[in-house]
Amino acid sequence: MRTLIVYATDEGQTEKIGRRISDELNERQCPADHYNVALDPNDPIALDAYDAVIVGSPVHHSHFDTRLAEYLKNFSEPLREIPSAFFSVSLGILSEDQAEQDQVRELTDAYLAEVGWNPPIKIHFAGALQYSKYNWLKRWLMSAIVRKGGGPADTQFDYEFTDWEQVNQFVERFVAFVESCKKPDQEYTQHSSYEIPTRRYSIHNRPVSEV
Repeated sequence: MRTLIVYATDEGQTEKIGRRISDELNERQCPADHYNVALDPNDPIALDAYDAVIVGSPVHHSHFDTRLAEYLKNFSEPLREIPSAFFSVSLGILSEDQAEQDQVRELTDAYLAEVGWNPPIKIHFAGALQYSKYNWLKRWLMSAIVRKGGGPADTQFDYEFTDWEQVNQFVERFVAFVESCKKPDQEYTQHSSYEIPTRRYSIHNRPVSEV
């Protein structure tokens, strides 16, 4: 089971989460690579060599990353078969206001509908306030917004809100899900080199009761 973790990032928290997921998978003897679309969106890594994929994007100003959207559109066909998951990274999911949490989920559903992908697993992680990485205008705006909500507004410090135990639990859930998509050994053996190769891991291999 080899997994590709694909993400886009601006301040770096999404990449930090993506790397943590990769490390956790590798510790579980599940080889994993990570790929930052933002570094070179014109030279994407294809999904053909991978058994599973996890995609992550931050939410900024109620929008997900457009570079990642293009990647997902380009690989829409394999994404319909490969065991997959999507994670968002935002501060809105931390809000005590249920309406703000619901907005994050609605934005996620709209984004995925736009790119034509319906991942079996979706999860939302809290991000970070990276005041040290903002320009003066964004630093002032973010501080004002956070102060209004009763959050940490001291721009001399950065604040991380990601629940790393939640990330670990997500990895465990994802591994179990991918294993449920594995074709039994006796059914996977190809009978002829002329046959069209089939995937060892496919969401179509799951029992109907689990789909």
